[in-house]
Amino acid sequence: MQIIGASCIFLCDKEFVILKNAGLLFDSKIRAIGDYETLRQTHLDAEAHFYEGGVILPTFANPHIHFEFSANETSFAYGGFDRWLDSVMAKRDDVLAHSTQAIKEGISEQIRSGVGMVGAISSYGDDLELLAQSQLKVVYFNEAIGSNPSAIDFLYSHILKRIDDSMQYKSPRFRPGLAIHSPYSVHYVLAKKLLKLARDSNLPTSVHFLESEFEREWLESESGWFKQFYQKTLGVDNPRALYSIDEFLELFSGLDTLFVHTLAAKDSEWKKMCESGKIITCPRSNRLLNNRLLDIESVGLNNLAIATDGKSSNINLNYLDELRMMLFGYANYDCALFAKDILAMATREGALALGFDSGVLKEGMNADFSIFRINGILQENQEALGFLLHAKEAEAVYIDGINILR
Repeated sequence: MQIIGASCIFLCDKEFVILKNAGLLFDSKIRAIGDYETLRQTHLDAEAHFYEGGVILPTFANPHIHFEFSANETSFAYGGFDRWLDSVMAKRDDVLAHSTQAIKEGISEQIRSGVGMVGAISSYGDDLELLAQSQLKVVYFNEAIGSNPSAIDFLYSHILKRIDDSMQYKSPRFRPGLAIHSPYSVHYVLAKKLLKLARDSNLPTSVHFLESEFEREWLESESGWFKQFYQKTLGVDNPRALYSIDEFLELFSGLDTLFVHTLAAKDSEWKKMCESGKIITCPRSNRLLNNRLLDIESVGLNNLAIATDGKSSNINLNYLDELRMMLFGYANYDCALFAKDILAMATREGALALGFDSGVLKEGMNADFSIFRINGILQENQEALGFLLHAKEAEAVYIDGINILR
């Protein structure tokens, strides 16, 4: 049993309670929370340590990240989804060819920025062993992609094998799942078969959905940039949309799905997504690929979690930087109050999205928490804002009561 204390503890519960000079008593679970000195005096056998100027909060949950593209720096073009996807198609092989060390560095960068759990979207399976052997908690979304009707049987068999491979690592800390790439890239028959498998096997699911106006235009009218993409890049003579928007959404009815990006969605569609799933927003990726941010007021903050996406559409995988982008990107929110919402989305809502019994500090929850030192005393009633502005790197990250930064 251990006691860790700090000048501030953010419980990240619905009331966003902040405790001062408090501590956690824990083994693999949190056993008690309260005044640090009182805990120390009543549990004399427990190893105890207090972080002066420290902040303790639940580990962050990053529910959407592509580790396989971690080697990218300057290969891809930004400023529009069209130019970005063209550049990915042209240069992805070069980026993926040198990914192993970059994936390791990406995992380390996540942990150092306070992330304890991730939703990893794996397009090729190149990150499987590295993530399974890492100390992160992982939902491993095997991603399906392919719209050629003649290849459906092969694609289905291939993704089944990848799911089976990931099942070999299944544990309380590593959970296989399924990702459908998008409605413009996965054939209806393939998606339907795979989502039946997800239902039958109780697999968590994820999907990129309505990321751009180009995608919406294609699904609604079979016109615009995607028509040219199918013709020129994929060599399809007479391309047709594989679904309507409503037809695609209906495939996910009743599934626990993470809908990622959704920039071009409408109120009725967000409502339908949130009936059984959650919206994942990636602020820097959205800015770089679509020159806009998600309309979070329409979605509702309690339906949202925050992710970095991968380095294919980001400058790094530092989760704190992503949260600061969220803070500065939404200028119509009071910064001190919004900082609390951001931290709640990064902890409680993210852990809920990934299905881990974490994200809030309370008795009985997993002992998953991070410790940061802040120089100086945080301003009263602005502690969350001060943390977001000044947190640099975690001093410790505890997963199931073990410090994985040692």
